[in-house]
Amino acid sequence: MTVADNAVDRPLVDVVIDAIDADNDLSDEAKYYVLAALEGPTALQELLDGISTPHVPEPSGSQLLDEPVGAFLTSITVAGFRGIGPRAALELHPAPGITIVSGRNGSGKSSFAEALEFAITGSSYRWENKAKLWADTWRNLHQGDPCEVRVGLTIEGSEPTVVGVDWTSDAALKGCSTWTQVGNQKRNTGTDALGWKSAVELHRPILSYDEIGGLFDATPSTLHDALAKLLGLDEITDAEKRLTAVLKEIKGPRQRAAESLRQLKNSLSDASDDRAKTAAALVRKRVADLDAVLALATGADASASPALIGLKRLAALSAPTQQRVDEVVADLRAAAADTADSADEALSAVEQRNDLLDAALRLHIETGTIECPVCATGTLDDAWAEHSRAQLAEQSQKLAAYKNSRRRLDQAQRAAVELGNEIADATAVEGVDLPSLSEYQKSVAVAREQPSSSSDVADHLATTIPAVIESAEALRTEAKEAAAQREDTWAPIAGRLAAWATLESAAREADEAVKNVDTAKKWIASHAKQLRDQRLAPIAEQARDIWAELRQESNVDIGAINLVGHNTSRRVVMTGSVDGVESEALSVMSQGELHALALALFIPRATTPNSPFRFIVLDDPIQAMDPAKIDGFIKVLSTLAKTRQVIVFSHDDRLATAIRQLAVDARLVEVMREPGSNISVSETQNQATRYFNDVRALVLDENVPEDVKRRVAPGLFRLALESAAQQVFYAKQHRAGESRMATEERWSSVHKTRDKIALAVHQDSERDLSQWLGFRTERFPTLHIANAGTHKGADRPITWEVVNDLKKMVDGILAE
Repeated sequence: MTVADNAVDRPLVDVVIDAIDADNDLSDEAKYYVLAALEGPTALQELLDGISTPHVPEPSGSQLLDEPVGAFLTSITVAGFRGIGPRAALELHPAPGITIVSGRNGSGKSSFAEALEFAITGSSYRWENKAKLWADTWRNLHQGDPCEVRVGLTIEGSEPTVVGVDWTSDAALKGCSTWTQVGNQKRNTGTDALGWKSAVELHRPILSYDEIGGLFDATPSTLHDALAKLLGLDEITDAEKRLTAVLKEIKGPRQRAAESLRQLKNSLSDASDDRAKTAAALVRKRVADLDAVLALATGADASASPALIGLKRLAALSAPTQQRVDEVVADLRAAAADTADSADEALSAVEQRNDLLDAALRLHIETGTIECPVCATGTLDDAWAEHSRAQLAEQSQKLAAYKNSRRRLDQAQRAAVELGNEIADATAVEGVDLPSLSEYQKSVAVAREQPSSSSDVADHLATTIPAVIESAEALRTEAKEAAAQREDTWAPIAGRLAAWATLESAAREADEAVKNVDTAKKWIASHAKQLRDQRLAPIAEQARDIWAELRQESNVDIGAINLVGHNTSRRVVMTGSVDGVESEALSVMSQGELHALALALFIPRATTPNSPFRFIVLDDPIQAMDPAKIDGFIKVLSTLAKTRQVIVFSHDDRLATAIRQLAVDARLVEVMREPGSNISVSETQNQATRYFNDVRALVLDENVPEDVKRRVAPGLFRLALESAAQQVFYAKQHRAGESRMATEERWSSVHKTRDKIALAVHQDSERDLSQWLGFRTERFPTLHIANAGTHKGADRPITWEVVNDLKKMVDGILAE
């Protein structure tokens, strides 16, 4: 068990949850957007659409976590790929230690490294960043079929595992099939079963010369992004990118509304319509009344344009028709002709006489013949009555005719008055020039000045009303045209006004989301730097320690390492000094120093305790290093090799030579290429063999006294036997899925050479080794020299035959 490193390996979501919980100034809505952006594009879109809120995981805090299951490499087998034709295998010891794979350029050495990289990561840095021709030559020219890669792995707690990649004869590079097989189980497609998808990026175990050089040869953002990826900040970087993209999208409604408003204001400023002034006043408000704007745009607000109302009123102006005028004038003239000027007085006398006669007749009827009660001279007899009835009937008839003519005259006069009332008033419309308006008003004024005489009225109407009719028609036409023109001018403005109202409505709906997304984005941006600093600090410290070893004779010292900038201005700022003078370190480093620095930066992350990879592979890391830096590099490798399987591919023999010179415990392998891309791999010297060679060199040296040989040789015997036993025991343990710590504990707990050989042979230090020792005659004597001779020297001469016995016994142990 190990405690999670909160600064480096604690899940990023946990850190973010703690940070947003502690931020009381951050709204709940903005917090949801932060979490949704971290969860992924689907969660972010669903939150925007109001479908769901993001899942909030329970933070793991600093709880105890199981150390990741470790994996070691057992072999890399390649056929038909890059520089390897017929099948070739690079066998590896699945345990901590150093393996140096040497070979001249073109030997096929790097093909093993590239095959491993492609199988584990699905790509190759060299191909991804080189010309197309380079990527197209991935299949071997001499024997490209079969084309396959097999990577053998030992994984703690599991059976031996193989990752395979196969290409058909006509397949493209990306057209391969990748699979994983554990023990004898069924193959699983891809490598997801290993659970290494994120670990490959976070703890990338493979680093090539091209990748090291590319970190500094490319743009400043390349190193920045590579470090950010290794720091595990891809999640927050991706979240910020998602929020940026979403923010750009949801800002669209507000931007479109703003642009529409700008164009609308230009249109309103150029318009003379009184509705434009009303609209301008509405849209100038900080929060415009969109209902009022739409009512104005659609015409639902009838009071919005007094001018238009006035024009429409004039367009509907009422005036009598000529036919009506003719009828009224004719009637008036006819009625006036039938009525005399003294009609009123005549009518009165006739009425009085008729009343008197009517009364006398009623008296006659009642009394009969009598003298006239009025004059006393006449006689009211039947003859008089008959005569008076006839006269009365005639006068009544005339009176009726007169009354009828008077009624007709009254009706004609009222019709004349009504005719004048049918003439409507017309007022000016502000801002509108109507030439016929004044003419109409004048003709109306003249028409309304009617004389008192009926005959004169008829003549007046006949001569003045036609002018009113004519000017009214002209005024109506002008008003209609002016109204139509005003509507035509207003229509596009009304359309833009309605369109802006629609856009503004959509923008208002999006404004709250814009506010929250923008807040979330700014929060992530501000906290990303803090997270970078937290996660980079321990790595930077380790990098400085590694640089202290690699810098050998360099005058450049490095200090703080920071990731700064964003978007297109991303870069790494590294403080430092040259001979004590402060300077930005990157600007003064040589190519070799930059390569050494790249190793210093990336080795710590590849070897973090939370990495599932117990191996680290470096392809040509010393290409630009001078001899002094190579010595420092070997010291770094030796430290790594205590807990990691370190595999270094080197195109020349400088690294292997330095390993031998420094007496570093390492396995040296040489790759050679023969015609037809036939590749052979041979171990030049493992540690046990090196000790044997030291014994042989000691024995063959005639200048070394015999007593010295007897004192020195037994120690080398013991080292050779124990080294061979350790190599075999570690390999068996890891193949069996045992943990590294358990293996080391078991080995360290055994102190006797015999018991260590028993561990290698039987996996049990207490098991009797006699049978195995007795199986070959040289084993007991050789073990005796290694045990007894170490303390008091060999009790017999160290002859060539004794040295050969040691070789046989070492080979026997390694063969187990």
